Amino acid sequence: MPLLTAGSLDVEQIQTQLQKALAQTSQAGGSELGPMSGPLDLLAHGEANLIFRLHSDASAEPRRDAEPEPLGDRLIRVAVNTPNQRFGGDFSQLTAFEGTILRYLKGTGLGHELLGAQLGPTADFPYTYLVTNYLDGEPLDYSRAHLQCCAATLARLHRLPLEAGYGDLDSLMPPVQRVSQPLTLFFHEAQDYAQPYLDSEQAEPEIVEMLRAVLAKAEARLPAESLLAHYPHECLVHSDHTYENWVVGCDHAYLIDWEWAEIGSPAGDLGHFLSPVTICRRQGYQMPAADRQFFLDAYYGALGDAALAEKIWVHFAAFGAFPALRSLCWTAGYWITARLWYADHDGPSATERQRRFEDSRRRFPSLWAEVMALLEEPLP
Repeated sequence: MPLLTAGSLDVEQIQTQLQKALAQTSQAGGSELGPMSGPLDLLAHGEANLIFRLHSDASAEPRRDAEPEPLGDRLIRVAVNTPNQRFGGDFSQLTAFEGTILRYLKGTGLGHELLGAQLGPTADFPYTYLVTNYLDGEPLDYSRAHLQCCAATLARLHRLPLEAGYGDLDSLMPPVQRVSQPLTLFFHEAQDYAQPYLDSEQAEPEIVEMLRAVLAKAEARLPAESLLAHYPHECLVHSDHTYENWVVGCDHAYLIDWEWAEIGSPAGDLGHFLSPVTICRRQGYQMPAADRQFFLDAYYGALGDAALAEKIWVHFAAFGAFPALRSLCWTAGYWITARLWYADHDGPSATERQRRFEDSRRRFPSLWAEVMALLEEPLP
């Protein structure tokens, strides 16, 4: 299935089709989702999903005493694209993938609660989607209050296999993949992501040299992978901690958008959360070293298990830089692939993307230096 771009989607038409399909589902009866005919608003348009907010139907008849409490606002997460190579361009697989994860996480309070799904296209609506509850909050802002909440959420996710009812990680497979050699995998994926840039006639010699240097530095660190086998611990890992993938309330943080999740080392989450490439996506923010340490201290403390904390500390020392490496190489490759995707589009969206490309290029040398420093940190 071909990769769709923002310009090739008729979002208004999709919204109209979805509204009609939801209303028909509600009228047919037998659904545990309750009335589905309330107002539908576009909440977000990401690379992979259109996310609509279905408001509770204020016009519905008053509830009788014997009837259950009405559902509040819900989210409809429609899969329209995926840059994730795992799905081979078939973005309908994304819905089933995320649905599997939300079923595993049911009742944990770590993210959305799955309420329903359409796992295949229908005559009424040719896309797949998930229906979840609506979470109140705001995106991660990297304040210490937010860092504290995020540390607690990740600690709960990473110790989840030790809790009753969540130890069977095999129940996630397929479709969730198990990553037993994360340094090797991330190194090879970094190479693959960088290759479009390295092969491009538009490549700048300075950037090419940076990419080759950081890949060589990472390759020299691959023998540290054996440390993970000596301190074994695996869990469900989210893997994509862009600030918009967090919903932070007054005293709790939720993870959303599980497209890149896997079973593997919890250091994958810590490394991506603290990656300078991830952090700078929020208006070019740079996290102070003291805040980085504050987050790690809060996380290890929230684990509530000294032996587990020691294992994850070793994992982070060995593997923690590799998510940043992969993101850095992905950034350079994206400059080439995205220009191909959006070459025939103009208007405000194209102008904004061009601005982002230029900003990303300007920041690249400083991000490269930070990733190189992470790869030079001492091993246990």
